[in-house]
Amino acid sequence: MACMNLSCNPFKPILAVILWLFSHPSLARDDTLILGLESYSTLHSIGLELDIDGDANHNASVKLQYRLTGSTPWKDALDLFRVDYTPASPAPGLEAPFNGFAGSIFFLIPGQEYELRLTVTDPDGGSDTRNLTVGTRQQPAKPLGGRQLHVIPGDGGGDGSQSNPYRGIQEAQYHVQPGDSFLLHTGIYGGFDSGGEIQLNKGGNPDSYVVWQAAPSEEVIFDSPLRIAADYLWVEGVHIRGHKGVDDEFGLRTYNAPQGVVIRGNLFTDFYYSIALNHGGDHWLIIDNTIVGDKDLHVEEGPPSWGGEGIELQATSGHTVAWNRISLVADGISSGLRNVDIYRNDIFNTTDDGIEPDYAYANIRVWENRISNVRHNGFSFQPMNQGPWYFIRNQVAAPLESSLKIRQTSRVLLAHNIFVGWDVALGHAWPNEVPGILNFHAINNIWISANNGYVWDHNAGGHAPSWRTLLDHDAFDQGSSPYTIRWNGVQYNTLNDFSLATGLEANGMEIDRSTCLKHFDIPLPPPATMPLQYFSLKAGCEAIDAGIQLNNINETFSGNAPDLGPYEWGEELPQYGPRTGIMVFSDGFENP
Repeated sequence: MACMNLSCNPFKPILAVILWLFSHPSLARDDTLILGLESYSTLHSIGLELDIDGDANHNASVKLQYRLTGSTPWKDALDLFRVDYTPASPAPGLEAPFNGFAGSIFFLIPGQEYELRLTVTDPDGGSDTRNLTVGTRQQPAKPLGGRQLHVIPGDGGGDGSQSNPYRGIQEAQYHVQPGDSFLLHTGIYGGFDSGGEIQLNKGGNPDSYVVWQAAPSEEVIFDSPLRIAADYLWVEGVHIRGHKGVDDEFGLRTYNAPQGVVIRGNLFTDFYYSIALNHGGDHWLIIDNTIVGDKDLHVEEGPPSWGGEGIELQATSGHTVAWNRISLVADGISSGLRNVDIYRNDIFNTTDDGIEPDYAYANIRVWENRISNVRHNGFSFQPMNQGPWYFIRNQVAAPLESSLKIRQTSRVLLAHNIFVGWDVALGHAWPNEVPGILNFHAINNIWISANNGYVWDHNAGGHAPSWRTLLDHDAFDQGSSPYTIRWNGVQYNTLNDFSLATGLEANGMEIDRSTCLKHFDIPLPPPATMPLQYFSLKAGCEAIDAGIQLNNINETFSGNAPDLGPYEWGEELPQYGPRTGIMVFSDGFENP
């Protein structure tokens, strides 16, 4: 008997397209129909994705406002980004296109409830208002009132008391209860020669973490890789020690997609991958760690320099990755999926890129990081899926290739960054036909060529600016080069020449680093090291008070307007890397 259902119909592909078209009434409709709204959060941010049908002419907008629940005045956030995205290189299982709006609210208080108002405006019809309540995630905390148990190296026995501690982590694991804190005492745990790993597979819950922590002032070494295989674990103050030259060695890996894990104030040395969420895991807090990888800065270019990450999120979501110090790896931090906050990290002396959210989707937020002396690129878009991604108040100095690796891009905000390239601050997009930075909003940034070359040497595939493009109010310094920008192969002597020809950067300005920056010490290109420093502004620099206001980004400033670049003149400079009061370790470099 012939099969008559859709699953074995030879016309199934055609029927599937017809059904999809019926569910999306008109791909060419200009009015806006809201199909769905998704929200999520981290400790300090809220992300939104508004799925729509219509707005084929891309003239709709969504105003976003927020307030603490119970408070009266509404605050304006940045408008949501219009996203019209068809995946070219999607992550597995995420092949669907996205037509709608997406965006974030920043710098919120953990564990609080916020009211949000979205006002959709479309001249063609479909204007609407949506209200919702979203809570930020609660700050993780060590348990109060739980058992405090003691552990020393060994192969079994003990009762966990201070006088008779558990002998070995495996023995302690037999006795785990939510809310337990295990104090690890001086010694070497595990053993590289045994070929095994230290596996933590009994977890807690959001209100009762299981804590594994070095006892105060004691030196604890894990000489085997660490496997996190349970939820709500907390690991702090441990030296997880690798063995340089072991291919593909992992310092910390996952199993069973553990949730809510805290990795704080640890030292990772000599691993190919230091932290890798290779078997999943969401909503981690990775803070105040020092990571020194296994790379040799001076090895010749080639595959060994491109592999091995400091922190590899591997298509997972909801993380906060902050105040880490990362060096001698290929890429500093890589590959979240969506809803990830990356801030105040100090990343330097890497053999590939600084931060690469490659393959991520919406609401990747990268703010106040310092990236110094990376072999290839500061930030990577290879490829970018959906967006928006946000890069706010970062300092990038002086990658050999470009501050931005532009491959496949979607919606991006670059605001208040300083991008210093060795030769060019913004290099070519690839492949040549892509629109590159024309998909971005770039506002209030400073762009510098350290080696007196083009500031931008960018191809945009012959594309003209579109509804996706906003490049303005940036500052440029090409040093002694006779040209500021080469765009689609055309050289422009001045920024004004470029602006008149393209319509871009109409309110941009040219500056001189010697009169604008307090520090600028980049003697040689990578792999030569450079001093860690702040490119803060001098009094009298034209970039002071030259910015425009951005809701939820630069609402507080001194003077008449926000300054360009990451550092407001006269304000306290940010702390990058592990904070004082947290157990930190030296990797041979000192904070400035």
